[in-house]
Amino acid sequence: MDTKALQLNCRFALPPNSLGYCGKGSAPERFKKCILGKSCRGVRSEIEKFIVLNPYLETISELIGKDKYDYQVAEAYWLGNKLLKRIKDKDYNTLLKHFEKQGVPPWFVDELRSKKPKKFIPTHLFQVLHVGVGKASGAVPYNMHSINNCMIRWGRVEVIGKDKLKVDLNSLKKNKNKFKLTKHEGNYVYRKEFIPGLKKGDYVVVHWKQVVKKLDNKEIEKLNLWTNEVLSSLY
Repeated sequence: MDTKALQLNCRFALPPNSLGYCGKGSAPERFKKCILGKSCRGVRSEIEKFIVLNPYLETISELIGKDKYDYQVAEAYWLGNKLLKRIKDKDYNTLLKHFEKQGVPPWFVDELRSKKPKKFIPTHLFQVLHVGVGKASGAVPYNMHSINNCMIRWGRVEVIGKDKLKVDLNSLKKNKNKFKLTKHEGNYVYRKEFIPGLKKGDYVVVHWKQVVKKLDNKEIEKLNLWTNEVLSSLY
């Protein structure tokens, strides 16, 4: 069992799960324990109940030939990495197969089948923009507010408060039907025990208004690269 992979999935899956958007109500406490290194027992069974996350992990795993809970598989989906270069546009059908298996409504899978992407890059941002945040589960409306909340946004910590950070985040704006990166400064909830030793000037990731993790330079490069790859592939 790759504990590091489970912890990464837990960090990113906890915010939407805690809001009731995906997964089951039994997941938050299990995810918190895993993140803190206490125990990852039951985490895999919780992830398998996520209507979107699980199909992507299954898809990348099948196409790359790595275990679904391998760290590189989790990283490819959440941040992006070189594994994505091995995935072909025709592999979009593999994702749809796993959506069907997961219980995504057949009418929506049919809609996605008729809406083939210019390029298939199975990352979280691809899900947010091409498939559409909230469309598989009906949890939230598909609009710019939800898009930015669900997007894996990253930026520099400007101010550290008691339980919130002021962060200058890479976000999205829409201009002439195209999504482009922009900067947005805001205050976001964080847990000190999840990110010990955090200091001003560090870079962090925010998901659904919650700070998920601190980023190192290589992770920043990956997230920046694959965010731009997905954005350029949409048009």
